[in-house]
This record gives sequence, structure tokens and C-alpha cells, in this order.
Amino acid sequence: MKVDVTELLMFFDELMPGTNEEQKVYWFRATREDLIEIIFVVSIYKESVGIIIENNKKISLSHLHLANCSEVRILDEKRKCLEIVHKKENGRCFLSLLGDSILSYTESEQIKSRAS
Repeated sequence: MKVDVTELLMFFDELMPGTNEEQKVYWFRATREDLIEIIFVVSIYKESVGIIIENNKKISLSHLHLANCSEVRILDEKRKCLEIVHKKENGRCFLSLLGDSILSYTESEQIKSRAS
């Protein structure tokens, strides 16, 4: 999986203690002005991404796990927007740390048919 960890270190607020560089697992966290926390977990060897959105430590607003990822790429550094790309190209996942819509995942029949 193609990931620039240095870019992600600048993109998110902090690297979390769950990180294991030996196993190529990285835990990142960003806290928005409205105190919503976004936790982003990348496992390079397992080619997977996990995203957790919390409004406090007791309530998780959303959790998403994506397998078979081929790349994590930053689309807009100033707007804090990135994309997770799948190997099969049948869906698109976007994460925006500053936007009103934090997480967006869509599947498209058109994208699916191109992958076949």
C-alpha cells in the first residue's frame, strides 16, 4: 500500500501511542475546533485503514474499516482532505478534517463495471 507517513504526520495533530513502526501500523489523531476527534489507523502490511470519529471518549459517532486499500493520498493539505483508494476501484472514501461532512464513502456501478 502506498502511504507517505511523513505527509500524514503533518496532516494530523499527533501520532498516537498505538503506533508500531516495526509492524507498519500507524495511529493518528486530529481534534477539530468543535472537539470532534478523528482517529485514523493505517496498516501498510495488511493494506487496511480504520477511521473512528468521536465526539467524546464515551460515544463513537462513526467507525469505518476498509480492506484492500492501495493508497492513501492527500488531496488538499490546506482543507485537510484525503482519499483512500481501493485496489478494486469500486468505491471512493474521502476524509475531511475541516469540512461539514467529515467522512464520505460511495460506491458506483460505473466504477464497479470499470473494475471488472
